[in-house]
Amino acid sequence: MKRQFKSPQPSLFEASAPSAVLTTAQEVELAMLVETLLREVAVALAKGEIANDQDHS
Repeated sequence: MKRQFKSPQPSLFEASAPSAVLTTAQEVELAMLVETLLREVAVALAKGEIANDQDHS
């Protein structure tokens, strides 16, 4: 008989209710923060400020 292991973390693929419900204002603020972060990463990549950690030569 196999043991059933219950993970303390929910699966990414489970169809369940969201654990947090955001207001419209919170969704807008979160979207703006993510957009700003992605823009800053893109600028840093374009300027060469971010090194390639995978280059082991």
